[in-house]
Amino acid sequence: MTTGWQRSGAAAVAVLGMLCLALAAVAAESAMQPAAPPALDRDTAQWLATLPLACVGKPHAPPRSRGYLYQTTVAIKPDFATTRAFYGCYDWHSSVNSMWTMTQLLRRYPDMPIAKLIREKLKEHLSADAINGEVAFFNEEGNHTFERPYGWAWLLRLYGEMRSWDDPDAKKWAANIEPLAKVFLERTPPYLNTLAAPMRVGTHANTAYALKMLLEYARRSTEPALEAALVDRAKAFFLADAGCAPNVEVSGSDFLSPCLTEAALMADVLPQAQFVKWLDAFLPAPDSPRFQALTVGVIAMSQSNDELEKTNMLGAKSHLIGLAASRARSLEDLAAALPRGDARVGPYRALAASHARSSIAAMYDANYSGSHWIATFITDYLVSAHRAQAR
Repeated sequence: MTTGWQRSGAAAVAVLGMLCLALAAVAAESAMQPAAPPALDRDTAQWLATLPLACVGKPHAPPRSRGYLYQTTVAIKPDFATTRAFYGCYDWHSSVNSMWTMTQLLRRYPDMPIAKLIREKLKEHLSADAINGEVAFFNEEGNHTFERPYGWAWLLRLYGEMRSWDDPDAKKWAANIEPLAKVFLERTPPYLNTLAAPMRVGTHANTAYALKMLLEYARRSTEPALEAALVDRAKAFFLADAGCAPNVEVSGSDFLSPCLTEAALMADVLPQAQFVKWLDAFLPAPDSPRFQALTVGVIAMSQSNDELEKTNMLGAKSHLIGLAASRARSLEDLAAALPRGDARVGPYRALAASHARSSIAAMYDANYSGSHWIATFITDYLVSAHRAQAR
């Protein structure tokens, strides 16, 4: 009898040739049009989808730490393939956003060659039994805050995507996910209300990034009370901010730009005229010396991957590669929120496309530490950029 893990390994081998061909096409297209976003065509969608397909059934590695004071033992749960939904792609939140990526791309190209395989994987991982196992896990003592807020926001984003899709399978998956979504919807407002100040880091705890994803969910799912609460919290945290300093914001393992992420959130929160004034005070102009740190593409680390692995820093390298893709999405959001005649629109969009291409070019440089999640952020940017082009 084959397990989900074994079937996923076979699937990864089966799509490897497709991945290589599609990647070559994307690379050629990127070289020809450096000032525009890469096309989100069938080849690009298929290439991006193969990355989560290759890891969604690959179980998380066992924890490296065995405890400082108390001894612990580690053994994989014998029934994980049927009582856990998000056990692949390196960690829990990456498994969730990998399924969001596959869903996004499947919606756009439902007849691409690997569409059937994507549906099989989503059906396998988003079964009612698997989600019930997730709910039971999050209700256990000690697990109530696991993956808060980043993983919670990604799960709600996946749920919102399924709810809004007029597809028979998606309706079943949304119904299966609903009990877990309700857990997070109940726990998120108290968490946000308890924060004395926002988390302004460039990693998973960033408050602005969580609020932005949650706001997207609330609007897509037509939940006005949640939307109003999120808008109020965003204003309380960020409306008075001014003088962000992107020239000093990058930390050694950032995958988000605190300045750009906050600005992108406020673009969703404020009316256009008010946002323009807020942005004038918050972010330096694109031609300002203080903005130049944001024009750097992938920030390189000089050590080899083997050296970085020995010091547990390969993940930091992958974060700095993904940072370029997340900056691209934020810059595109800023450009879309500004009046068309605003002088910042052109530079923001050109820089967004440049960052996306640099992230695409380097996304395999950190091995599995990068390939398991960067496709999500590239997809997120491309969907946003091409949605803006269609307006």
